Amino acid sequence: MPPEQRAQISSLVDGAQEQLIQLRGAQTGSSADVSQHLLRILSHSADLIEKALQHTVVAAVNAGVPPQDVVRWAKLPPGPLADALKAYQDAGDG
Repeated sequence: MPPEQRAQISSLVDGAQEQLIQLRGAQTGSSADVSQHLLRILSHSADLIEKALQHTVVAAVNAGVPPQDVVRWAKLPPGPLADALKAYQDAGDG
């Protein structure tokens, strides 16, 4: 995997980790406020992890790993794998 891709994936994972660390201090206020804050942080973290997964999927396929192996390893149905590859191709076209 090229160092640029590795750095980008690491950055996404680090960002998710930072978001999740913030959960520790998010337990003051009303139940509704705390729940809203927790859900926002978890949602953002999930988005970052999803992006890291997509980048890793693309890197694996580009490295010659058969897509069916990537699907099995990432526990993805074929649709999200195709979406990840298409998103990557679209970004490269722009």
